[in-house]
Amino acid sequence: MKPGVDLLDDVPGNGEPVQRYLYYDVRLRLWLSRGDPVRWSPEVYTRVEDEGTTLFTRMRVDRVSMFAGLFYGVEGMRVGGTRRLRVAPHLAYGELGIPGVIPANALLTVEVHIVEGRGDARKQVPARMPTA
Repeated sequence: MKPGVDLLDDVPGNGEPVQRYLYYDVRLRLWLSRGDPVRWSPEVYTRVEDEGTTLFTRMRVDRVSMFAGLFYGVEGMRVGGTRRLRVAPHLAYGELGIPGVIPANALLTVEVHIVEGRGDARKQVPARMPTA
């Protein structure tokens, strides 16, 4: 793992290895350092569950579509796997945060589950993580 990304838990998947520049359906949950869940807006994202704390989305594995800590955290995963990571602020949303959602300089705990592979990046439009 890259410095600033700590692996807290790893449940290996049985599927194909995750590859850069390909798309995957993912289930994503984030918590702030005191344990408060990050809530995703159903007006922005098409599929949120658990009162907005769980986001299901299609994501391309690259530094444009993912914040840096998530990008580094999925390296070595397989489809079907789940990881829990602690991500330092400089590899998450840094000094800007996301107003009203993630405060500036927030240490995040991230749980990512790679649900399914979706294939070739040339055939799809990238989904993006929220940016500041």
